[in-house]
Amino acid sequence: MKLNRVFKAVAVASVLGLALTGCGGGGDSAASSGSDSFDKNAKTEITFAGWSLSSTPEFQTLADAFMAKYPNVKVNVKEYSADDYDKQLTADISSGSQPDVFPIKNLQKYYTYSQSGGLADLADIASTYKSDKNIDISNYELDGKYYAMPYRQDSWVLFYNKDMMEKAGVATPDGTWTWDDYTKAAEELKDKLPAAGYDANSVYPIYQHNWQSVVQAFALAQTGYKPDTNFFKAKFDYMKPFYQRALKWQDEKLTIDWNTSNTTSVQYQAQFGTQKAAMMPMGTWYAATLVKQQKSGDADQFTWGIAPIPQNPDSKTKSDKPVTFGDPTGLAVSSKATGQKLAAAKEFVKFCAGEGSAEALAKIATTPAYFSDNVAKTYFSVDGMATDDLTKQAWQEHDTKPENPVGEGSDTIISLLKDAHSSIMTETSNVNDALAKATQNIKDQGLVTE
Repeated sequence: MKLNRVFKAVAVASVLGLALTGCGGGGDSAASSGSDSFDKNAKTEITFAGWSLSSTPEFQTLADAFMAKYPNVKVNVKEYSADDYDKQLTADISSGSQPDVFPIKNLQKYYTYSQSGGLADLADIASTYKSDKNIDISNYELDGKYYAMPYRQDSWVLFYNKDMMEKAGVATPDGTWTWDDYTKAAEELKDKLPAAGYDANSVYPIYQHNWQSVVQAFALAQTGYKPDTNFFKAKFDYMKPFYQRALKWQDEKLTIDWNTSNTTSVQYQAQFGTQKAAMMPMGTWYAATLVKQQKSGDADQFTWGIAPIPQNPDSKTKSDKPVTFGDPTGLAVSSKATGQKLAAAKEFVKFCAGEGSAEALAKIATTPAYFSDNVAKTYFSVDGMATDDLTKQAWQEHDTKPENPVGEGSDTIISLLKDAHSSIMTETSNVNDALAKATQNIKDQGLVTE
């Protein structure tokens, strides 16, 4: 990814509140050169950041899998707050006390983190995966350097309740749907669900969650535009048809309205899991939650499946695979680590990006970044997982575009677009005015030139 943006300089330190001194682009120090080779026989301890450890087993799963392979290395998982993770990690990087290995949750802040001086360059690890068809590492490349490697790669798909749709007499997704087909099915469900015994006042055909990405990221992914020609130029007309559809679903009461969903903090897990919605676009991570909740009784017992996300009916470009979005979740190494600790931290990240860790994650129904036939077989052997052919296709076959374009100023642009999203979905501003205001606010911040 070449960063030939047309931005004015943005003070990265002000974006994340970093107070770093004497730091250039992340990890150019001798400590991050990786010249020290990993000694698997040396007793070593490294720290690894995670969050919500009691309910998010992936971090300890990765640590345990690595320690099983390298018993002389101890990986100590350090818990951060899930809600304040970036804030807490930023403070640790600022003070030089970051863990040896830590996740980069998504791509929104990746560029800023890469400029903090707190991340080691992992280009040597990246070189071992560049030609591997089972993993895509391209989202982390910044002018030939890599400051993280992916260990998870969720993609957005369509979850649907087979029982509800069949009971209502509405055809389930067949893998070829556009958003127009999705809308037609939702309208049909609205008419037929009450006759099938579902409460028209509390059960909806679809659930459209309140995150901005559920509109904006689909628009960017499925219109075929390149971020450099629209997103980073603050030209957002490509979003308009996607917002018009979202407003139609809301106005026709095909879904809970955005204001209710947002102000009452509706949980999408409960909305689908307790059969309050027949269809729901969501990331593949939700499959693990649904499997767990159906076993615990927190979700109803019903037959469900996953379909490819509906496609843009106005697209003028063809793709061999359904186009969707989803940021990778990556692991970075501290630029403060040295010697055997640095070597062990890098070996851990290398391991977490590969097939061994992917199979360990697949066993707990977590979607890894490394997709192979063995990993898929493991994932679909999880008890309670949907295993029909369409589900397998939707999980494995997709062209996943980044949710958050990576570049200077992206964090601020995304934040300003969030304001536009809320004003559109509350219908306090029309689509044209809200996007025009976002464009002007971004220009006022000095993030783009004409």
